[in-house]
Amino acid sequence: MKANKFMAVVLAALTVGFVACKKDEPQVDKLALDKTEVSIAVGETVQLTANLEVAWASSNEAVATVEAGLVKGIAEGEANIIATYGNADQTAMCKVTVTKGSTPPAEIPEIDVTDGSLADWDALPAEYVVSAVCPEGAALLGLKSVKVYATEMYINILVEPNMDDIQDLSWVPFHVYLDIDNSDETGGYGDEFTDANTDILCETAVFADEPIAYNPAVFKWWGEVGGSGWEWTDPANPGDESNFWGAIIGEGQLPVGNSQYVDGKFEIQLLRELLGTVHPMSEEAFGIGFDIQQNWSSVGILPIGEDTEENPGGHVAKLKVRICK
Repeated sequence: MKANKFMAVVLAALTVGFVACKKDEPQVDKLALDKTEVSIAVGETVQLTANLEVAWASSNEAVATVEAGLVKGIAEGEANIIATYGNADQTAMCKVTVTKGSTPPAEIPEIDVTDGSLADWDALPAEYVVSAVCPEGAALLGLKSVKVYATEMYINILVEPNMDDIQDLSWVPFHVYLDIDNSDETGGYGDEFTDANTDILCETAVFADEPIAYNPAVFKWWGEVGGSGWEWTDPANPGDESNFWGAIIGEGQLPVGNSQYVDGKFEIQLLRELLGTVHPMSEEAFGIGFDIQQNWSSVGILPIGEDTEENPGGHVAKLKVRICK
């Protein structure tokens, strides 16, 4: 009888010890992915991340493949990307929709700004033409509309000024603001647009009785990132005139392309290669905005939104332009 009692005590102690050990074992996290549904175009990729070390697989490799969580679109359709942890103890899934996307035409059309016609703008691939129109409720109405189309060689611009809103035509600056590297980590000048990332400013007067040739001075941004006001020299080397943008590379000294006034619209063609000597250019996309001034006060900005109490002046970000190549 004493022996039975002793064994019962031993078994109870072992049981308590066993339960205590189980409580101290680390708990395995529940498998999760950072995305459960994504959409990409053919040829594009997206990175999926799991909170555990997993094996990856695609339910349809003809539509999408996956390697180390990097998903690539192969053809239009849907596929499930499956992440498996351990011996299939846990799985997680992300639904991937692959779209056709937009592809450049076989031949990249170029704009001819010397032919006296605007008809070639109608033949451009629509997905690469970015436009902005001045709304009726805007604070500044000096610009009616702009269109932008960029290729590996040129930035093509079609500007429609509102001549009724411009009174003194003797010297009217027209500015082109360029976020040339498509980055918020460089550039500045936040007075005209909500994104203060302008790397290059093109400026010259374009009006006499009507817009004339656009051959601007090209200014590089030297100030602090996101700052306002243009530095005329490199602040780090104020006496170095080789970095004196605007006086050394001034109006007429850096030909950037062609321009022509046709049917109330001003066609401008900027040569990307020369702009790239001032600041490195992105090969995929860039931001662009426009400003027309009279007596150094803006009378027209594009893009621009409605002038509201929530957004006085209607300031918006620059246009985002994809490069057709």
